[in-house]
Amino acid sequence: MTASDVQLPENATELLEYCGVAERDRREMLAARPDPEKHPEWWVLTSALATNLEQNLEKPLPSTGHRAWPVVPESSTQVGMYAWAWALLSGLPRLLEVHARRGVPEAVTRATVGALGGVMGSHREIYGRSGVGLMPLWGPPLRFRGADYEIGRHSFTRTHLGLGDGVSGHLLMIHVPPIGPLDPTVSEQSITAAAQFFPQWYPNEPIYGFVCPSWLLDPQLAEYLPAESNILTFQRRFTILPLLPPSTPYEGDHELMRLALQLAPPEGPLTADDLARVPQDTTLQRAFVSHLSSGRHFHLRTGIRLTSH
Repeated sequence: MTASDVQLPENATELLEYCGVAERDRREMLAARPDPEKHPEWWVLTSALATNLEQNLEKPLPSTGHRAWPVVPESSTQVGMYAWAWALLSGLPRLLEVHARRGVPEAVTRATVGALGGVMGSHREIYGRSGVGLMPLWGPPLRFRGADYEIGRHSFTRTHLGLGDGVSGHLLMIHVPPIGPLDPTVSEQSITAAAQFFPQWYPNEPIYGFVCPSWLLDPQLAEYLPAESNILTFQRRFTILPLLPPSTPYEGDHELMRLALQLAPPEGPLTADDLARVPQDTTLQRAFVSHLSSGRHFHLRTGIRLTSH
């Protein structure tokens, strides 16, 4: 597929409903449909992302990683705010064919593509604007290319394990969508189901283990949360790998602020004014402010757990 081959679906309303997009967001997205004649710049970008989805359809996440789709300027029109959502939607018909061919239950398919509706709701909550453009889209592109599936409490990304000279095995990367409490029983049921499902869907990708990169695995949280809390219970299920130097000192702060606190992080380090706008209703909110006020930072940590063979 090339950019000139990209076609936006005619049954967009039906597909958006299938993706769990709220009625208000459906209405606004349909009104912001990019047109190659009226919006040539946005059309080129939308087409490029749609083409990228098609080219990577069914490919696992490489061991070299994956970059989130870029955010758009805050001054963007509604067409720009929804352009990436249109790119995702353009690939949905082919994704549904893949799921059907692999034997993926429809409940899993609906939950997986429901990420589109979820990210629109989070975008409105965090940024006060409709669309998806201000939020770095990491997970949704993986879901719409057949690399990531939501099964119960977690989503799981098919990932290559690389050890220096090529692919050495396969892992499932665990994600924890911000959709409510991290109940230990529900979490473990989700992981167990994934271990059963993926060998059926992808028999040529034997699963060596699970890996989870997340702020949830930062051991510093134990300074603030009770030992029996859901987060610390989740941590104990993994072997935490050594801390690698972050891209910026405040990388983990931004992730925790955006994903856990559902607040828009600033461009750079958090200031006293940024911390002042964090509510102090929950233990995690108070821990966030206390930790950063003391001059420290939270970190994204990676945990691994092996499957039993």
